[in-house]
Amino acid sequence: MATTRVHHILAGLKKINRLAATLSGCILLFITLAIFIDVFLRYFFNSPSIWITEVSTYLFLYIIFLGTAYALQLDMHIKVTFIVGFLGARLTKIIDLLTAIFAMIFCLVLLWQTTVMTWTAFKEDWTSPTMLSAPYAVIYIIMVIGTLLLFLTFFFQTLVKLLEPLPESSE
Repeated sequence: MATTRVHHILAGLKKINRLAATLSGCILLFITLAIFIDVFLRYFFNSPSIWITEVSTYLFLYIIFLGTAYALQLDMHIKVTFIVGFLGARLTKIIDLLTAIFAMIFCLVLLWQTTVMTWTAFKEDWTSPTMLSAPYAVIYIIMVIGTLLLFLTFFFQTLVKLLEPLPESSE
């Protein structure tokens, strides 16, 4: 019963991660087109934009934080596997679980710090010191959302692995 519920939650989370990654891709497409247009306007009409560079810089945060949970979901994060290849399946699973626990701790610290920073930016109405005067809370909130998605993905994937029986030792 609990296993079914965990799998159901993870399936829903995977749909959210896929949607977030799709949004990340759309933002990347927008940035690419915007920079292309800016370069075109600059070199052919001597009329560059005043906002594209700044907005593109902020949107890179969105690309990164919207895509990390999906990358984890597809097991696309960088791994150092040269030692794990020499270990048995049981020890490899234990190392994977320990690694996930440390990653979740990191995510919780990052979530806490980005939440504090975003809340402070919202309360104190922080804005960028440029002509655009972009509200930092709108820029920072994606770090909170992305880190939360990453933590939840780590948590539920780890829970699924914990609910599976350990493989028999082949040593």
